[in-house]
Amino acid sequence: MINDGKCSKNFVVYSHLVISNVHMMKNKATILLLGFFLLSCFNSLEAKTIKIACVGNSITQGAAIKNMQRDSYPAVLGQMLGEAYEVRNYGYSGRTLLMSGDRPWMKETKFQEALAFCPDIVTIKLGTNDTKPFNWVYQDEFPKDLETLVRAFQALPSNPQVIICYPVPAYRLDWGINDSIIFNGVIPYIDQVAAKTGAKILDLYTPFSGKPELFADMIHPNEAGAYQLAEIFYKYLTGNDVPADFKPSTYPGVKTQWKGYDMYKFPFKEREARIVVPKQAAPGNPWIWRPAFFGAFAQVDEALLAKGYHVVYLDCTHDFAKPQALKDGDALYKYLTKYHSFAKKMAIEGFSRGGMYAINWAANYPHKTACVYVDAPVCDVFSWPGKDGAYTTEWQQFLDAWNLTDETAANFNQQAINYVDTLIAKNIPLILVAGKKDKIVPYKENALLLKKKYEASDVDFEAIIKKRCDHHPHSLDDPTPIVEFIMKHQ
Repeated sequence: MINDGKCSKNFVVYSHLVISNVHMMKNKATILLLGFFLLSCFNSLEAKTIKIACVGNSITQGAAIKNMQRDSYPAVLGQMLGEAYEVRNYGYSGRTLLMSGDRPWMKETKFQEALAFCPDIVTIKLGTNDTKPFNWVYQDEFPKDLETLVRAFQALPSNPQVIICYPVPAYRLDWGINDSIIFNGVIPYIDQVAAKTGAKILDLYTPFSGKPELFADMIHPNEAGAYQLAEIFYKYLTGNDVPADFKPSTYPGVKTQWKGYDMYKFPFKEREARIVVPKQAAPGNPWIWRPAFFGAFAQVDEALLAKGYHVVYLDCTHDFAKPQALKDGDALYKYLTKYHSFAKKMAIEGFSRGGMYAINWAANYPHKTACVYVDAPVCDVFSWPGKDGAYTTEWQQFLDAWNLTDETAANFNQQAINYVDTLIAKNIPLILVAGKKDKIVPYKENALLLKKKYEASDVDFEAIIKKRCDHHPHSLDDPTPIVEFIMKHQ
């Protein structure tokens, strides 16, 4: 296990200072409490999540694997390592290490995303596409470019361990990829750069030699090959074999528990995603999607789980329904409906600022939305967070999300309340819960405006207005009316 060096050092120094003064403490209870404090500090350090960034091309991405999100080798490695680790896949099909190559990995946004992830461990598996004739003419630049990549990660505050991987063999000359160049050109360059930078080397070439059955097309590993890659990484990182009782997950991510239900947590589009699974799925695999504040006031989610619904989360909390966040939500929708047979229409719920996302998403994707449940929703950003209000941090988050300034925000026209007309025109049922005394997201400037628009239409709508309630608590002690509305339209 790898801990933050600075935190570990501070802990040791502080522990030494405190322990050196224990003889001055005459109260045994104080000494006992000190022991518990030091133990809790040590445990918190041990519990630090170890972040792994897997850099690579299509082999890392999982190009020949049907369900890449679940079965690519970084995904399987994350399942094997468990909750103590977070493994993210930065593989990008067709990319080269060479900056003069046709598709340099370092010129992609994934490079910046991987750096921003600030990993503790980086695995680099590039070089296969560099062997193509039109790329390998720049072979003399390979060591320099690889050193640039390695040192970019080594310069991060997290001081990651960098592991350069020998590419797996190529079993045929396809797309110009040349196994002889991998063995006689790329691998020696990797050795050279590792010696210069202090990076580690992991040999993936030898374990896959003479095993063409592990490849879908003689270039890209199949599911079995990806599993073996994950096993190799697991043993390298932990020093142990994969436990004999390990079984790959039904869903992507690490299997945990939430409220007595199986939950899978995984990275998706650089966001945190979760799937909570009912004990027995209802016919058609219905689901409800929450884009913000997972687990908060979750009475409806728990009740729907008991009814056989899946609960899905994608963290878009601070994005104020910006276009990319909506697209990321659609990408998750497509993944779940294609690979896990989730219902083609789902319910979406949004609390507070999550209500802005829920309304905007449903308006942009009405054919994928069964109904909307919003609770004290933000319908007008000038009401909350408001340019001149108390929520300056949230206002800045809004500006950053939409790439606005205080001045340009004056022309912002993507308000949730403006999308309500689209929901009505597309006949999207909606249930609203709100507190009439809401001082944070004022009822009259937000929920009431939505309520009036729906009440003036023929679209199925219900409003539950809590007369003496402020912004919190959300939901209802008895969520039955909300659950029944959602189930009626699913």
